[in-house]
Amino acid sequence: MSTIYDVARLARVSTTTVSKVLSNTPYVSEKTRQRVLDAMRDLHYSPSLAARGLTNKRTYVLGLIIPHDPEYSFRDPFLLEIIRGVEGVASSSDYNVLLSMSKKSSHRASYDRFLRMGYIDGVVTVETLKGELDEHELAASGIPRVSAGYREDKQMVNSVVCNDRQGGYLVTKHLLELGHRRLGVISGPANFIGAMDGRLQGFCDALTEYAVTLDGELLTYGDFSIESGSCAAEPLLYHAHRPTAIFAMNDRMALGVISKAREIGLHVPRDLSVVGFDDIPLTSIIDPPLTTIRQFPVELGKIATQQLLSLINQGVSQFASIVLPVELIVRGSTAAPAREGL
Repeated sequence: MSTIYDVARLARVSTTTVSKVLSNTPYVSEKTRQRVLDAMRDLHYSPSLAARGLTNKRTYVLGLIIPHDPEYSFRDPFLLEIIRGVEGVASSSDYNVLLSMSKKSSHRASYDRFLRMGYIDGVVTVETLKGELDEHELAASGIPRVSAGYREDKQMVNSVVCNDRQGGYLVTKHLLELGHRRLGVISGPANFIGAMDGRLQGFCDALTEYAVTLDGELLTYGDFSIESGSCAAEPLLYHAHRPTAIFAMNDRMALGVISKAREIGLHVPRDLSVVGFDDIPLTSIIDPPLTTIRQFPVELGKIATQQLLSLINQGVSQFASIVLPVELIVRGSTAAPAREGL
């Protein structure tokens, strides 16, 4: 295996000059730089991350904080796709990813590992629930940070988000244009940033546009699992004036709604239209296929990581938030309401 000394000998330069080329330090002539690069190519030399780190004081490790229990996180297809996007960009840039998933009681230990021990050059945080991350500690660490999701501190900087409000509007408008006027909603937890601050607002935007009022009795909450969707659907489906359509704010809860509807003898979409949010892989192969909002979580993870590397490499402190568009995907779980007068 070739070493930096072999490269220096072949290029007829000092090892210090080779190190400067590796770290893109200025004041190395183009002729000398090219000679070093040619020697590296001829020798098939690839500098170790440790050596590069010693040269430019980096660890070549990025942190990824997902403040959820691993059992929850690894069952959530959306989070897994974000991880895939982060890992893809990091790997192609010769970075490793240090992943932290923890129960709330152990968040402090995660912060200590990530923010105080010098393990990482920057961190991507997946922010979904209010109160899960310590904004002050993150800011005080001085470590470059990008949020893959809405920042809890409401600052429109250093974050990459999907347009939840647009998604809530599009899917609700679709139901209204089909003729539905009595709509049920299953939201995420009350402290979920994206659902409460985005998707529900978009839902209400569409209702206002069509002069439709939401019945407060038709708003329930789940925790994004299939089971919670089934439980949250029960009071809606047994309501004296049950809705003709239900908007579940993620696909897994929508699957729970369909399951509960079938359990009590309702047909989807003849008796009940159901829509979700995320477009996880299962939605296109279930019966009926689910109408939903397609987000792009892999792109979310990729762009967040690209922006983080820009912060690290360019030495800037912030960028304006990037909002990714979403897409309405109409499938077989929605149809015009069959019952008259609703």
